Amino acid sequence: MRLLAASLLLLIIGFTATVMAAHNDEKGRARRKAPAPEEPVIVVGGGLAGLSATLETVKHGATKVILIDSEKSLGGNSAKASSGINACNTPTQERMGIEDSTDKFRADTMSAGDRENDEGLVDVLVEESASAIEFLEEAGVDLGDINLCGGHSVPRTHWIPSPKEGKPIPVGFGIISALKKKIEAIQKEDPEKITLIMEVHYNVLKEIILLETRVLGLVSWNEFITGVRVKGADGKSAEISGKAVVLTTGGFSADKGEDTSLLVEFAGADKLRLPTTNGPFARGDGVKMARAMGAKVIGMDRVQVHPTAFVDPAAPSAPTKFLAAEALRGKGALLLSPKGVRFANELGRRDYVTARIQKECAALPDGFQGGSAGAPAALLVMNERAIDAFGRPAFTFYAVVKKFFKKYENADALATALDVDPAVIKKTFTTYNEFVTKSAGSKVRTKDAFEKTVFPVSFEEKEPLHVALITPAIHYTMGGLQINKKLIIDFQAEVFNEFMGKPFKGLFAAGEVAGGVHGANRLAGNSLLECVVFGRIAGKTAAERQHEIPWLSNRREKKRRDQEDRPQRRRHHEASAHCGQRRTTRRVVGQYGEITVADDSITVAE
Repeated sequence: MRLLAASLLLLIIGFTATVMAAHNDEKGRARRKAPAPEEPVIVVGGGLAGLSATLETVKHGATKVILIDSEKSLGGNSAKASSGINACNTPTQERMGIEDSTDKFRADTMSAGDRENDEGLVDVLVEESASAIEFLEEAGVDLGDINLCGGHSVPRTHWIPSPKEGKPIPVGFGIISALKKKIEAIQKEDPEKITLIMEVHYNVLKEIILLETRVLGLVSWNEFITGVRVKGADGKSAEISGKAVVLTTGGFSADKGEDTSLLVEFAGADKLRLPTTNGPFARGDGVKMARAMGAKVIGMDRVQVHPTAFVDPAAPSAPTKFLAAEALRGKGALLLSPKGVRFANELGRRDYVTARIQKECAALPDGFQGGSAGAPAALLVMNERAIDAFGRPAFTFYAVVKKFFKKYENADALATALDVDPAVIKKTFTTYNEFVTKSAGSKVRTKDAFEKTVFPVSFEEKEPLHVALITPAIHYTMGGLQINKKLIIDFQAEVFNEFMGKPFKGLFAAGEVAGGVHGANRLAGNSLLECVVFGRIAGKTAAERQHEIPWLSNRREKKRRDQEDRPQRRRHHEASAHCGQRRTTRRVVGQYGEITVADDSITVAE
């Protein structure tokens, strides 16, 4: 009878084990889909926001980091930035005697954005600005000079000092180069920590950089973002899993040609006719893939047109233009209409200067420096003093290497080329110089007819003049993915899910792909700053992210209770040879007595 009872119990145990195995297998499959702490952080986009996020992710202990970019090299539009990065209360400002504050910086940012800005994001941007400069300087970037750019009440746009001799380093290129070198230094210290490869295999690597790899979409499991689908240069597709995805893919200023064009959807026909300063990679990929998952977008119709993009005499109709740095005007360059007169405050907001050019400036004919291909264009005029203030090596790049500038011996020569009365240009200079004289050494700000209050250099009719043609071009998109406000205050940067009414778990955004901080119009110099500030926040939070999965949380709680109950169970089973191991015990009471079924034994008691 005892043998029969034991056989029956073995049958029961076998059936129960089969059911439990199936149940555990379901959970096993769930574990393979849901993000685990040891899975990698995936950063999509290799511009300044992406590099900042990557370095911060490594710093805060991510097991693996994968950086993906669709281009052959890292940098994106960040590498093309030329005017600088904003910050207040920095050692450089203190050394130069510039009185600034977070209140002034905040007010300038909100004013530039017509107060459509998300004030919470602006607060983070401003408060973390000095730390962003420190982060870059620790990486080896010399930001020891400051520009006054349009829309600022005081100079706060930090950039790399122009050398008196030798090759200048544009600020965007210098920043990207320094962060890339920092990544290379980490790789040199630990070859397996950062590896530059062209494949998708990442199992044994600490960090991977995938170039020429386009992300096709996001992968999710329930409410978690668990990875990305990618296509490499070889055309092969793959899926990469991770515990978090940080989108740093930039904006959509070049997104004109596809059926899914965001510019077509949001910008309006007037902007679609304009050229762009962005590379062809500015397609809005990050916005599109997150939007397809239900992400909320804001401010998508807010597309910034930069007033000064160079018209290349060799290709006046080129759809992509080279940016004429705002620092050129900050150091003294004047803007003249084709009639030879000033028409705007050269240091006004970008949208204001753009509107003035489009209203006051006609297209220039082919006979004047190659013309402007039918687009409204203004003259960017510099003299030797403005060039020295800007930096002669940097100016030489524009004038000699790119051939954007043409030199005229004096105002009469320029008037002849423009076919205007020389007296017009002479009067323009004379009137301007009066304000240069009035403002020199005065603590009281003097305003001219265009409400300009800063007059860096005077212009003389007999001196040589250097002239380039500029025209407005699409430069930046203020709209993008909404980042949850409350979480930002807690130093996170998660994308908001419009359908669920709360942030995605494991999806972050930083840089131009995110909207809200700039409002209706971005303040010059805030682009690089937002990349560093929010890129670092997203990287840190993604690295530290530990997702709570409901069934796993319950299992952890059960394990805790088991550990608390273990001493009592040990006393109860002290006769067992395996009493030190965790046991599963079930009791069956029947006509043959009480049968105790454990993991390792069957006991039948009469």
